[in-house]
Amino acid sequence: MSAEQRAQVETREVVCTHCDRPIEIPVTAMSVNCRHCHRRVIIEDITIKSYHAVTRLATAGKVEVSKRGQVVAQVRVNDLVVDGTVKGDVQVLGRVRVSKHGKVFGNVECRALAVQPGAQLLGHVHVDPEFAPEPKARAGSEEDDELA
Repeated sequence: MSAEQRAQVETREVVCTHCDRPIEIPVTAMSVNCRHCHRRVIIEDITIKSYHAVTRLATAGKVEVSKRGQVVAQVRVNDLVVDGTVKGDVQVLGRVRVSKHGKVFGNVECRALAVQPGAQLLGHVHVDPEFAPEPKARAGSEEDDELA
Protein backbone atom coordinates (compact mmCIF):
# COMPACT_ATOMS: atom_id res chain seq x y z
CA MET A 1 0.00 0.00 0.00
CA SER A 2 1.44 3.37 -1.00
CA ALA A 3 1.63 6.42 1.27
CA GLU A 4 -1.15 8.02 -0.79
CA GLN A 5 -3.48 5.05 -0.25
CA ARG A 6 -2.74 4.98 3.51
CA ALA A 7 -3.58 8.68 3.75
CA GLN A 8 -6.99 7.99 2.19
CA VAL A 9 -8.00 5.27 4.68
CA GLU A 10 -11.03 6.41 6.67
CA THR A 11 -10.45 6.37 10.42
CA ARG A 12 -12.45 6.78 13.59
CA GLU A 13 -11.56 7.28 17.21
CA VAL A 14 -12.31 4.70 19.91
CA VAL A 15 -11.27 4.39 23.53
CA CYS A 16 -8.93 1.55 24.53
CA THR A 17 -10.78 -0.94 26.74
CA HIS A 18 -7.65 -1.46 28.85
CA CYS A 19 -6.03 1.95 29.42
CA ASP A 20 -9.06 4.16 28.53
CA ARG A 21 -7.01 6.36 26.18
CA PRO A 22 -8.28 7.40 22.74
CA ILE A 23 -6.84 5.63 19.69
CA GLU A 24 -7.45 6.27 16.01
CA ILE A 25 -8.25 3.17 13.97
CA PRO A 26 -9.33 2.31 10.42
CA VAL A 27 -13.12 2.14 10.07
CA THR A 28 -12.91 -1.48 8.88
CA ALA A 29 -10.77 -2.74 11.80
CA MET A 30 -12.09 -5.59 13.96
CA SER A 31 -9.24 -5.43 16.46
CA VAL A 32 -6.07 -3.38 16.92
CA ASN A 33 -3.18 -3.03 19.33
CA CYS A 34 -3.37 0.09 21.48
CA ARG A 35 -0.45 2.42 20.82
CA HIS A 36 -0.46 3.44 24.51
CA CYS A 37 -0.62 0.15 26.45
CA HIS A 38 0.20 -2.22 23.54
CA ARG A 39 -2.68 -4.55 24.38
CA ARG A 40 -5.20 -5.98 21.92
CA VAL A 41 -8.43 -3.99 21.66
CA ILE A 42 -11.46 -5.74 20.18
CA ILE A 43 -13.53 -3.36 18.06
CA GLU A 44 -16.24 -5.63 16.65
CA ASP A 45 -19.81 -5.99 17.88
CA ILE A 46 -20.64 -9.12 19.89
CA THR A 47 -23.95 -10.96 20.25
CA ILE A 48 -24.35 -13.34 23.20
CA LYS A 49 -26.97 -16.04 22.54
CA SER A 50 -26.11 -18.54 25.30
CA TYR A 51 -24.25 -18.77 28.63
CA HIS A 52 -20.96 -16.83 28.51
CA ALA A 53 -18.82 -16.66 31.67
CA VAL A 54 -15.47 -14.86 31.52
CA THR A 55 -13.51 -12.62 33.86
CA ARG A 56 -13.91 -9.58 31.63
CA LEU A 57 -15.93 -8.91 28.48
CA ALA A 58 -14.56 -5.86 26.68
CA THR A 59 -15.05 -4.41 23.22
CA ALA A 60 -14.94 -0.93 21.74
CA GLY A 61 -18.08 -2.01 19.88
CA LYS A 62 -21.60 -2.98 20.91
CA VAL A 63 -22.67 -6.03 22.91
CA GLU A 64 -26.15 -7.51 22.56
CA VAL A 65 -27.31 -10.11 25.08
CA SER A 66 -30.20 -12.00 23.46
CA LYS A 67 -33.25 -13.28 25.34
CA ARG A 68 -31.58 -16.63 26.12
CA GLY A 69 -28.14 -15.07 26.55
CA GLN A 70 -26.43 -14.95 29.94
CA VAL A 71 -23.23 -13.05 30.68
CA VAL A 72 -21.27 -13.49 33.89
CA ALA A 73 -18.41 -10.99 33.66
CA GLN A 74 -17.16 -7.49 34.30
CA VAL A 75 -18.46 -5.74 31.18
CA ARG A 76 -16.67 -2.81 29.46
CA VAL A 77 -18.23 -1.86 26.11
CA ASN A 78 -19.26 1.04 23.92
CA ASP A 79 -23.00 0.22 23.87
CA LEU A 80 -25.01 -2.52 25.61
CA VAL A 81 -28.41 -4.01 24.78
CA VAL A 82 -29.76 -6.49 27.34
CA ASP A 83 -32.64 -8.80 26.45
CA GLY A 84 -31.21 -11.64 28.59
CA THR A 85 -29.17 -11.59 31.82
CA VAL A 86 -25.95 -9.82 32.81
CA LYS A 87 -24.28 -10.59 36.15
CA GLY A 88 -21.36 -8.30 36.93
CA ASP A 89 -20.46 -4.64 36.98
CA VAL A 90 -21.08 -2.79 33.72
CA GLN A 91 -19.14 0.17 32.34
CA VAL A 92 -20.51 1.58 29.09
CA LEU A 93 -19.17 4.62 27.23
CA GLY A 94 -22.45 5.07 25.38
CA ARG A 95 -25.96 3.81 25.96
CA VAL A 96 -27.38 0.90 27.95
CA ARG A 97 -30.80 -0.44 26.95
CA VAL A 98 -32.51 -3.04 29.13
CA SER A 99 -35.63 -4.58 27.54
CA LYS A 100 -38.69 -5.80 29.43
CA HIS A 101 -37.10 -9.29 29.58
CA GLY A 102 -33.64 -8.00 30.48
CA LYS A 103 -31.94 -8.45 33.86
CA VAL A 104 -28.80 -6.71 35.10
CA PHE A 105 -27.31 -7.71 38.45
CA GLY A 106 -24.40 -5.36 39.15
CA ASN A 107 -23.38 -1.74 39.22
CA VAL A 108 -23.88 0.26 36.02
CA GLU A 109 -21.91 3.31 34.83
CA CYS A 110 -22.95 4.87 31.52
CA ARG A 111 -23.80 8.03 29.59
CA ALA A 112 -27.42 7.08 28.86
CA LEU A 113 -29.77 4.43 30.23
CA ALA A 114 -33.11 3.15 28.92
CA VAL A 115 -34.99 0.63 31.04
CA GLN A 116 -38.30 -0.74 29.80
CA PRO A 117 -41.11 -1.60 32.23
CA GLY A 118 -40.65 -5.18 33.47
CA ALA A 119 -36.85 -5.09 33.30
CA GLN A 120 -34.79 -5.91 36.38
CA LEU A 121 -31.84 -3.76 37.43
CA LEU A 122 -30.23 -4.56 40.78
CA GLY A 123 -27.18 -2.49 41.72
CA HIS A 124 -25.95 1.07 41.89
CA VAL A 125 -26.50 3.15 38.77
CA HIS A 126 -24.41 6.15 37.70
CA VAL A 127 -25.66 7.94 34.59
CA ASP A 128 -23.66 10.96 33.43
CA PRO A 129 -23.74 12.33 29.85
CA GLU A 130 -20.06 13.28 30.32
CA PHE A 131 -19.05 9.85 31.70
CA ALA A 132 -15.58 8.76 30.68
CA PRO A 133 -13.28 6.47 32.66
CA GLU A 134 -10.03 8.00 33.85
CA PRO A 135 -7.11 6.91 31.64
CA LYS A 136 -4.99 4.33 33.44
CA ALA A 137 -1.23 4.75 33.66
CA ARG A 138 0.83 1.92 32.22
CA ALA A 139 2.94 -0.03 34.73
CA GLY A 140 6.48 1.32 34.88
CA SER A 141 5.65 4.50 32.97
CA GLU A 142 6.83 7.99 33.90
CA GLU A 143 3.27 8.82 34.96
CA ASP A 144 3.50 6.18 37.72
CA ASP A 145 6.68 7.82 38.99
CA GLU A 146 4.99 11.24 39.08
CA LEU A 147 2.10 9.88 41.13
CA ALA A 148 4.38 8.27 43.74
